[in-house]
Amino acid sequence: MSLETHSEPECGQTAATACCDEPAGPFGKYADRVIGNRSLTRLLRYEFLTWWLAYRPGCAGLFLRRIFYRGLFRSMGKGAIIGVGVSLRQPGKMSLGRDCVIEDLAHLGVRGSDDAAIRLHPHVIIGRGAILNARNGEIEIGEHSSIGGLARIACTDGKVTIGRHVLVAGYSYIGCCGHKIDRLDVPMMLQGSDTKGGVTIGDDVWIGAGAIVLDGVTIGKGSVIGAASLVTRDIPDYSVAFGSPAEVKRKRT
Repeated sequence: MSLETHSEPECGQTAATACCDEPAGPFGKYADRVIGNRSLTRLLRYEFLTWWLAYRPGCAGLFLRRIFYRGLFRSMGKGAIIGVGVSLRQPGKMSLGRDCVIEDLAHLGVRGSDDAAIRLHPHVIIGRGAILNARNGEIEIGEHSSIGGLARIACTDGKVTIGRHVLVAGYSYIGCCGHKIDRLDVPMMLQGSDTKGGVTIGDDVWIGAGAIVLDGVTIGKGSVIGAASLVTRDIPDYSVAFGSPAEVKRKRT
């Protein structure tokens, strides 16, 4: 099963692993979680900037975050905008392209290996309250794509790739994360992750509100996924698909 419905431990993290991975002491735990290392200088910079600027309203807040948040990210393109109350975990593993917009109260988090990352290409919009989480994985979103409010994209040990000019409507879920369920003597949340290679969404795709796209799925270029659909298998290019599970109903060509 691949639908993530819990928050902690994260997919692929057993309770025993979490315990062993956590450093001794609250400072080490917190630093590893929010910046990915235990550099006191980097932690103090993160704490000061987010405390001072995260909830500063209006044009002044947008302007100051555009200037001073630049040092928190791996890269931040010209014209990128960070809204009010945006939550960031390990922003040093995130790249924001030119003119990206992260709207109010969104959450972007990276955890795990140095290869884990979130990459937003130019002109990407992350809607209000949307959540992007990458644990030992990667989320990449192509140019001019838009992730709707309260949508969620999550990956563990895999990659979610979203092409250019893609519309992901609000309340949707896209994820490459699941748990092994083979053993009956061990709780499922302790059996480790079960991944199928991630999710790939081609260019010019429209995913309707509340749709769910599960691990191992490829949605072809120019396709439309109906609202509240459950996508469990590949969708060919230029298809209109909906239902639970989603089935191709017609072609756009």
